[in-house]
Amino acid sequence: MTEEQAMIILTRIAAAYPRFELSTDEIGKERIRIWLEHLTALPYEAVSKKVDQHIAEKRFPPAIAEIQVHQQEKNEFLEKQKEWEKNAKFAKRRG
Repeated sequence: MTEEQAMIILTRIAAAYPRFELSTDEIGKERIRIWLEHLTALPYEAVSKKVDQHIAEKRFPPAIAEIQVHQQEKNEFLEKQKEWEKNAKFAKRRG
């Protein structure tokens, strides 16, 4: 996600949880920097859904780990195997 999208997430959390402060003092700036660092590495839509779910179910603001979403890694082996099978079937027909 972009930094702008990450700030939307942070603002949403702060609006839902009054104790989740986004202040401009030293600690507040560091809190924002840390959250942005982690959120920008994640997919916006999935994290947004997790935040909404957290807001609906929990009384306290989330930690980064609670709204983190892990993306599945692309499995190149399966793609190569499917391509090989397709080529093998084509070769049988020609053979």
